[in-house]
Amino acid sequence: MPRSRDGHTTSFTIGGGEFYVTGNARDDGSLGEVFAKFAKEGSTLAGLMDAISILTSIGLQYGVPLAVLVEKLTNTRYEPMGMTDDPEIPQASSVMDYVFRRLALDFMTFEDRRKLGIFTPDEQARMLTEDETGVPGVPAW
Repeated sequence: MPRSRDGHTTSFTIGGGEFYVTGNARDDGSLGEVFAKFAKEGSTLAGLMDAISILTSIGLQYGVPLAVLVEKLTNTRYEPMGMTDDPEIPQASSVMDYVFRRLALDFMTFEDRRKLGIFTPDEQARMLTEDETGVPGVPAW
């Protein structure tokens, strides 16, 4: 990773818990490292989030595509889950589900996300209203 790098930090809440996720980019703009934090230091969940961050970052730096990580870690289901305060990801089935959906939205192209079925609510609405193919779920664009 470069010494100085661009990134996205997002704060979010799920089930009353306060979380942060930072994705830092390589020089080419692709995701190179992740920091996911739970605001309650010392908890088991905070420790697990640190471990997932390290493992994800190492995987990315050794060539694991972000799409593979997103595919494997979205739709995981455990507490805390439910409504979030992020209008682009209004509901999450777990913290990992939220984190990897957020990383997909921040670092993947629409076409790559489409293959995984990850859309913002605006993109979903647009796909429904612009579908000219006559086939449900196949966007015209």
